[in-house]
Amino acid sequence: MGQYDDKIEKALQYLKNPSRITPTGYSPIVYVVYQPEDMLMVRSIIDTFLCAKADFYGFKAHIISMGELLDKYINNHDYREIWTDPSVNEDEMYNSIKQEIVSDGYLEKSILQIHDELLADGNALLVIKDVEMLHPFYMMGVIENKIYNKIKVPILVFYPGETQGTARSFLGLYNQDGNYRSINF
Repeated sequence: MGQYDDKIEKALQYLKNPSRITPTGYSPIVYVVYQPEDMLMVRSIIDTFLCAKADFYGFKAHIISMGELLDKYINNHDYREIWTDPSVNEDEMYNSIKQEIVSDGYLEKSILQIHDELLADGNALLVIKDVEMLHPFYMMGVIENKIYNKIKVPILVFYPGETQGTARSFLGLYNQDGNYRSINF
């Protein structure tokens, strides 16, 4: 647990005083990367440690769940009846949901909408949790690449996976993706 407390501390310190000289451009997005098997521990840390620590650094944490965003999307979508029909092949269902999420740009739009609502609060910190719920529909790297240049409010993403240098492997299942421009902790 201490290793994640330390990562959160370092991430918040960086967001408070970011380095604006980076070859990839600057956007206040950082990732706290954790082992997928530590998910429950990390959720507990988010609930018990993060908000107080963010407050210490002058931030007001606003937490959003990728799982809740996906749940809202699926349950309010026109295809919900088809997706929940037991006779529908599972692969077809997943592919259909993935296709709809991608074509609608739903996750990017949702994050940017919340981000824009927080712009007026100079102390806002947008915390994204439950990123593992994106599997098998989408990956955080795709979302980041689409919103990166629009971000002004600091974002702290809790990311299940592994890092090697600046590259990340989502859930430790996917190949290393070096297309992220943000910072890992």
